[in-house]
Amino acid sequence: MDLTQLWESMLEAMRRQIGHQDVEIWLRSAKPINLEADTLLVEVSNRYYADWIEENYLEDLCTEASSLVQRSVQIKFTWREDQASSNESPQIQMNFEQEVEELPRSIGVNTTQTFESFVIGECNKFAHAAAAAVADHPAKQYNPLFIYGSTGLGKTHLMHAVANRVLAEQSSSRVVYVTAEDFMNEMINCLRYKCMDDFRSKYRRRSTVLLVDDVQFLSGKERTQEEFFHTFNALQGSGRQIILTSDVVPREIDKLEPRLRTRFEGGLLADMQAPDKETLLAILMQKADSYRLNIPPDLAEAIAGIVEGNIRELEGILNRISALHHFYNEPITLEWVQRRLPGEFDPPSASVTVAAIIEAVARFHNLRSVDITGSKRTRALTRPRHIAMFLARTHTSLSFPELGREFGGRDHSTIQHGYHKVREELEVDPDLAYKVKLIEQGLHIRT
Repeated sequence: MDLTQLWESMLEAMRRQIGHQDVEIWLRSAKPINLEADTLLVEVSNRYYADWIEENYLEDLCTEASSLVQRSVQIKFTWREDQASSNESPQIQMNFEQEVEELPRSIGVNTTQTFESFVIGECNKFAHAAAAAVADHPAKQYNPLFIYGSTGLGKTHLMHAVANRVLAEQSSSRVVYVTAEDFMNEMINCLRYKCMDDFRSKYRRRSTVLLVDDVQFLSGKERTQEEFFHTFNALQGSGRQIILTSDVVPREIDKLEPRLRTRFEGGLLADMQAPDKETLLAILMQKADSYRLNIPPDLAEAIAGIVEGNIRELEGILNRISALHHFYNEPITLEWVQRRLPGEFDPPSASVTVAAIIEAVARFHNLRSVDITGSKRTRALTRPRHIAMFLARTHTSLSFPELGREFGGRDHSTIQHGYHKVREELEVDPDLAYKVKLIEQGLHIRT
């Protein structure tokens, strides 16, 4: 096996462990240089890449390399920081500089998501009121505004609604919307092509309102957190508005630096719950009108029953119905949709597996399933592990000894301890209860 084949095999194994996206961001551009004795030398773009890979992926990479060459292998890194990274880097840098220089009034804002198109219910009226107050008086109160709740409840919609009102009412405003993941990827490119000044100008000096979606993605990404910390300080310190969204409250974001957590918590925390049936039906009918679809009441009830409060899933079903309706040009009825979308309205499985629970808990906490079942004992792993044990005991018929085998061969007393600890804390910790509820919703468990 030559070096290229070895590295490609290692990358394929890492994709199964950490996911395709992380491999593409951190490992794809690395190149194996030499394998001599027990040391594999790998070239990366700069010291930051080397430090990040060493801290997060080195152990797994060494394990995979050792397995492939059938002897113990250590990995060392070198970097090409002072070399031109590629022939395209000057063009990329030029494009970024041009974008900053000609920064429009808004970047990334969805003009269709407004306050007028947002359906208010008991589940979201507090978050809506807070967002409206921020839109009317940016940076005067509630800075930052931190909106949290499960996926698909309308957090991003509210964020864009603020942006659209600010842009309409304040002619001097400049609004930048970005996901935390895109913020990180953009930062990496600017580090690589040495245009960090332009990156900082875009986010720190030229935006009057910054919207950052899914900040739970910052979990464990130390260099990105450091850059975002300074961006946050620069904006807040100069009287500009910051709005953040997340699946969970700041203190539940694992591996988030304390200085960022305290700043996130220093503004207003506004939660969004899953909509009740009446609100969900109102949302459904409003969105159906935007699609110019005539949805009969029995079909609306059936759709509301299967999406379980997830507005994004509701939109997906309406998209499919709209496409089918335009293709077949037939009247929309419950029977017609059931025939054209076979399986869509089947009831959810009555049982859930331990493996599915472990995967759901790991994904919720930005971990891997092997982290939950593995032997490492850290604060960041203990709580998710206990939650998985509680859910597995609650929603499966397996005994404590049987669950011990599912959780990496642990003793039954360990599973009992995790189960009872979470059960007791649920009575006094509403944030934990909310987190457990979100995970159960993701598993389609009705409680």
